[in-house]
Amino acid sequence: MAEKCNLNETDIFIKVPCFLTGKLVLDTDRERVRQKIAKYLVNEKGYNIGDFQLDREIHLEANNEKIVSFVDLLVRINDRSLMIVRCAPGSVITRESGTVAAARLLEKDYIIPWAVQANLYDASFIDVKRKKAVGYGWDSIPTRAELIKMTSKNWPPPKLPKERIPLERQILYSYDTHG
Repeated sequence: MAEKCNLNETDIFIKVPCFLTGKLVLDTDRERVRQKIAKYLVNEKGYNIGDFQLDREIHLEANNEKIVSFVDLLVRINDRSLMIVRCAPGSVITRESGTVAAARLLEKDYIIPWAVQANLYDASFIDVKRKKAVGYGWDSIPTRAELIKMTSKNWPPPKLPKERIPLERQILYSYDTHG
């Protein structure tokens, strides 16, 4: 007779320390990208660890199905959400529309002006208002000082028009459920 295995799933998955929090997190493809870009932004681009919020949630519903979409990193400086970072393996270009939708939905009072879609080797830096990438490669991501300067002259950004909210939700839902 076979015996029942009493392994907890957390016993078989590898965990690594989070660069930003120090807590142990599951070692997934998405998490590897987040850890690498967080270190890069702090060590190479001058961001402070306190500038980041992790795993901000966006609740979505379509076709009677509810999901939670995540923004991996939110750069928030002086109580202003300036840039989101979404991390995933694969092409950064094909995920840009979902990232734009997330930046347009995350805050209720305004569109977050800048976004980054990153994988382990590449990134797209996106102007959310124009819905267009303005640079590719990790080097295209602005320093902390540059980001503050880029956002200070036109603050606050516009609010997402009400009629656009369902469309942006559908875009994000599609990207996060169908890859």
